[in-house]
Amino acid sequence: MKVDLLKGKLNKTYFTLLFSAIASTIVSTIYSTVDMICVGHYAGPDGAASIANINPLWALMFAFGVLTGVGGAVMMSNRRGAGNDKAANEYFTVAVITCMILSAVIVTVYSIFLEDLLRLFGGKGNVLTLSVEYMQSMLFSVPTFTMCACLATFARNDGEALIPTVATVVGGVLNIFLDVFLVFTCDMGVRGAGLATGIGQTVAFLIVLSYFFTKKCSLRFTKVEKIPDTLLKIVTVGFAAFLIEITSGVTSAVHNVVITDNLSNAHFAVYGTASTLMIMFYCLFNGIGTAMQPLVATAFGAGNDERVKGTLKLAFLTALVMGVTFFTVCQAFPETILRIYMDVNEEVLLVGPRIVRLYSISALVVGFSMVCNYYFQSTLLRAACVLTSLLRGLVFPVILVLAIPLAVGYDYIWLGTPIGEILTAGIATLIFLRARKKRQAALAEIEE
Repeated sequence: MKVDLLKGKLNKTYFTLLFSAIASTIVSTIYSTVDMICVGHYAGPDGAASIANINPLWALMFAFGVLTGVGGAVMMSNRRGAGNDKAANEYFTVAVITCMILSAVIVTVYSIFLEDLLRLFGGKGNVLTLSVEYMQSMLFSVPTFTMCACLATFARNDGEALIPTVATVVGGVLNIFLDVFLVFTCDMGVRGAGLATGIGQTVAFLIVLSYFFTKKCSLRFTKVEKIPDTLLKIVTVGFAAFLIEITSGVTSAVHNVVITDNLSNAHFAVYGTASTLMIMFYCLFNGIGTAMQPLVATAFGAGNDERVKGTLKLAFLTALVMGVTFFTVCQAFPETILRIYMDVNEEVLLVGPRIVRLYSISALVVGFSMVCNYYFQSTLLRAACVLTSLLRGLVFPVILVLAIPLAVGYDYIWLGTPIGEILTAGIATLIFLRARKKRQAALAEIEE
């Protein structure tokens, strides 16, 4: 199912892309959630904590996929919107080949330094043992995570809304089934959960890959005349998206170390649940960005500012509705959420609900900063995109998680994430309003 990014009816096109992105994200987050649920119920709070320990490795896998996928796809859409199909295919070619090389590097590093990395990210004792078992069983699939993130972005920017969704749904359903079967029926425990994830993701990758061999695909590998220049533009445009992923891994690692050094395993387990929950929310908000990005990038390249404005209105409205919904659910049912994710004990129930409620404040504002960030990305405002990505992903979270305990104690460490999101949203909004004002002034001058 292809859509016309430049001339199709805006509401229909946006919601088609949004449905595709959200459906993919929901299934993806469901099967990552099922991973934690299965591990959390099989191995208790230590199992849930082990997933938190692994999160930085996930971030690194996806970071290089979005670096090449988003950077290449934005430039591809921009050049296509301007009518330059040859340049569009050059960006596609360089991005995909670069992603293949990076995928090989990542799996090599993980294979050699796995236990050292997990220990660096806060893994100790039984938590470290469980983390290693999980990752060892799915190492074979690490390149498919990176490549799938890259290729799915190109497919959506080529106007294909269905196949990435089908890939995620099929891979996700398979993963869910295998999680239950391998973890409990076959009594493989954490290793079974890792194997289920690897198989599901490999199937999803193969489905996405199949699109590029169909007649519907208008992207082609081509000879590239200036590879360094093309690669530099891909990296600079995709760098902000890369920062979002990589800094989330760094921030998660800092949280892991601070919590394991100063609080209990129960706190670590609840943090794992809360952070996984927030990752799910972030992924759903990313679905909004995934829907708006090809529309804005193509319209911007074609000079159609009315279509850009219309897309932004739809994106901000969607972010508001989703944010209020997520916040309300977490405030009302924190204990239920914890029971879903793990086999809780008394200590988890004592500290957990408060942590979930504090973390969920982020949901009210993160959507707005992410819409702004996708706008910066799609309109080639690289400096603004990098700045807001750094503030949100690294600067505010790390400073706050280290400073808050010194100021008011470790009981309030959980406020670091929501305060950081609020500050980032405020700064991103100011930059966005200024950028829009400049853009409209420039277009008015051209019309005169």
